Amino acid sequence: MGLFEWIRDHKRLMLGALIVLIFPSFVFWGISGYDQFMGDGTEVAEVQGRPITRERFESAHREQLDQMRRMASMTGQSVDMTALDSPELRQDVLDRLIQDALLQGMVIDRKIFAGDLRLREEIGNIPNLRKADGSFNLEQYKSLLAAQGKSEFQFEQSLRQELALRTLPEALGASGFLPTPVLQSIVAAQLEKREIRQRLFSVKQFKDQLKPTQEQLEAYFKKESKRFELAAVADLEILTLSVKDLVAGERADADAVKTYYEQNPQRFGEPEQRRASHILLELSPSASESAKAQAIEKAKSILESIKDGKDFAALARQWSKDSGSAAQGGDLGFFSREAMVKPFADAVFAMKPGTVSEPVMSEFGVHVIKLTEIRPSKLKPFEQVRSDIEQQMKQEQAQKRFAELAEVFSNTVYEQSDSLQPAANKINQKMLGLKGVHPDGRMSSAGSKSMQKADIDPRVLRAVFSEESIRLRRNTDAIEISPGVLVSARLSQYQPPSSPALDSVREAVTEAWVLEAAMEKAKAEGEKFMDALVKQLVGLGESQNPLPQPLLQSFSEPLLISRGQSAALDQQSLQTAFKLGMQGKARVGGLVVPDQGFRVMVLGAVVPVPEEQLKSAIPMVREQLASLEGRLLSEQYLRYLRGRAAVKTYPNRIANSNAKP
Repeated sequence: MGLFEWIRDHKRLMLGALIVLIFPSFVFWGISGYDQFMGDGTEVAEVQGRPITRERFESAHREQLDQMRRMASMTGQSVDMTALDSPELRQDVLDRLIQDALLQGMVIDRKIFAGDLRLREEIGNIPNLRKADGSFNLEQYKSLLAAQGKSEFQFEQSLRQELALRTLPEALGASGFLPTPVLQSIVAAQLEKREIRQRLFSVKQFKDQLKPTQEQLEAYFKKESKRFELAAVADLEILTLSVKDLVAGERADADAVKTYYEQNPQRFGEPEQRRASHILLELSPSASESAKAQAIEKAKSILESIKDGKDFAALARQWSKDSGSAAQGGDLGFFSREAMVKPFADAVFAMKPGTVSEPVMSEFGVHVIKLTEIRPSKLKPFEQVRSDIEQQMKQEQAQKRFAELAEVFSNTVYEQSDSLQPAANKINQKMLGLKGVHPDGRMSSAGSKSMQKADIDPRVLRAVFSEESIRLRRNTDAIEISPGVLVSARLSQYQPPSSPALDSVREAVTEAWVLEAAMEKAKAEGEKFMDALVKQLVGLGESQNPLPQPLLQSFSEPLLISRGQSAALDQQSLQTAFKLGMQGKARVGGLVVPDQGFRVMVLGAVVPVPEEQLKSAIPMVREQLASLEGRLLSEQYLRYLRGRAAVKTYPNRIANSNAKP
């Protein structure tokens, strides 16, 4: 009898033993101490004593996966779930959270804050949020946030925090500098061109000459047996319990929906918004009293000009230092009271349309404000929000139903482990059947030799193809693959990995043997030719340039190449070409080109970049390299912060963290 069978048959005995073992732990250390002792805490890391919770890590991990899926979808690429849900990706997500925590500490210590104008400028730079007349498209902005499931407050607070976190790295990123002589040498090397000739000893010219014997094939097949092994394949049954599926079966009571609307007016109201224009005269918070007095006097002078009939918009374009609104005549669009700093908001929400304020002092400077329009607060009509309330109620009901069924689901797939049908009956869900699934998730397409990727979470694949599952043919445990989604699976049919007979894969083995043997011959011939060429060059003298024509007859026509931009050569050949020198053997080089053969290259001439082109390219490259140096400084600073901080991580907790399927 195996260990797991014994445990199943002696559950009461095991439960008693566990209580005896666990109870003293609670007495001596308490629940939290026991949790830490057993390594099942809720945090995945601690930074300066502040925890990074597993929930926060899972949320960041899901966002990263979603972003990668969207990028792949935009480019038409297929998504490999196994590759996405990798330990390296999870570690990158954790490192980024640790970095943010370190920066957050610096932001708090140094009192770094992203003000409203900086926030407005950042939002204004979001693509497609400007109307044809250049004004801010508030409705489009709200639609964008609704698509992301965020309120204006949530998004703007998150963006404000992100801007504060970016302040230090961006300041370092802007500090990069490279001396002109260094730039000149880099640009000269980058734009330098080379004239080369090449000769490919192709595997094709040797393939027809190679006929393996039976003994050679058998020896090769034995040596490369793993290469030709047939992978395990199975038919699977999969049962899923998810909140999403349960929502479809829920119903929202009409009276309850109406009552919720009436009792929560604050949730469905739109606060009063005002539209204003302003002229901003910059003034540092640490400015002297005399500087403040000068700024206020200048603001009063502008105010007098407005009273004398001068156009407010024209004066804003002339004097305002708010780059986000000056070009629009100072127009800030509609905004709520919470969107602005208090002195500015207090002034605007005390004004009447068409009036201009006295100078207003804020942390950004001195403002002269004109109120142009008021949009009163209002309650959204019931019919407009009815579907949202219904969906919310159904979601809440489904969440409760899921919590009830999750225990039933988990217990049933464990206790009645020889079939998923009892669990399917209890949760009223259908099983999914998949045929011909491999351990890596590939699945044979019907009527085709091609393989497609099955939509199965990697954790489910690992569990269902585990040694225990294969041996006992029992249901896997209920696996939470993402919040609100539980999955169990079992093998209905299983064919283990097998080594085919040579005759059944003779064609593939022969093709592989011929390709490998042909490559060896191509390489041998290429290296022999290259050695003879080097001897001829040595005999001619190192300074011979250009090379004699008879020596080059076996090569291709001259090819002029530059770094990073030659479609005629693969990247590895291009790198080899630029390693060739003008002296001795270094003038000739060769390399194996996979599936093609052996390429021999000889350097004919180095073509330096013209002086005028060098001069014109330096400013652009200076900016690029300075930016790169700045990023390196920023990375070094972040490494410095982490090196001096108390950072503790729990790798086992991120290895088992949840991600979207």
